[in-house]
Amino acid sequence: MSQHNSALSASFSQFLQGAKDSQVIIFTYLPVSFAFGVSATQFGFSPWEALFLSCTMYAGASQFLVVALLASGSSIWMAALTVIALDIRHVLYGPALYNLIQDRLNLKKTALWSWGMTDEVFASGMIQLSQRRQQWTESWMLGLSLFSWLSWSLGSLLGGLFANQITHLPLFMQAALDFLLPALFLSFLLAAFEKKHTLVVVVTFISAALACYWINLSAAIFLGILSGIAAGLFEYYVLKAKHKNREVA
Repeated sequence: MSQHNSALSASFSQFLQGAKDSQVIIFTYLPVSFAFGVSATQFGFSPWEALFLSCTMYAGASQFLVVALLASGSSIWMAALTVIALDIRHVLYGPALYNLIQDRLNLKKTALWSWGMTDEVFASGMIQLSQRRQQWTESWMLGLSLFSWLSWSLGSLLGGLFANQITHLPLFMQAALDFLLPALFLSFLLAAFEKKHTLVVVVTFISAALACYWINLSAAIFLGILSGIAAGLFEYYVLKAKHKNREVA
């Protein structure tokens, strides 16, 4: 019994640590989700509908696109397919984390924290696994993802409730709300960056930039993802294989 209580205590402590580590995400999610609540209200949605979208959809920046599409008369199926296309990258997040996880996973916990796998939560998990592997646990991941999700939902509700007050903010603060989310993810990307990732980052950036200039932003997202995957596969199966063959020779 004492061992069981000790395990529960350790798990709860790790959960609290995950909640604590989510603060950097929370402080950015709150203003961005607040902006979403304001945007949803301006498109005709109620504050509670904005909350419902954030609780069930939880797609970050894609939620802004969804409310705009629905408000413009697009069908719910078109909105759903658009979001799936924009967020298809999330399919890769699970396998990427799984390759670094050494512990045996608990199916119930995994189902819960994987629901909250946003870009920022994924980046935090990757940093923890790559730099502080011994401190990563599912309880930590659960605390991180749960409190990030709660902050996003809360911010959406508050934005919807106080949408009429947003016009009283200075213009520079209104403009800053739109940049907080990409700025947060960029900070995580820079924190996780290592020299061995240079090829993948450079190829992805160039491909996305060219696609954005010559085609459009949606194409830039898709081509950036595909080129990054291709660069990673090339580096792993071709460049590393040649390096190993030279060492053997």
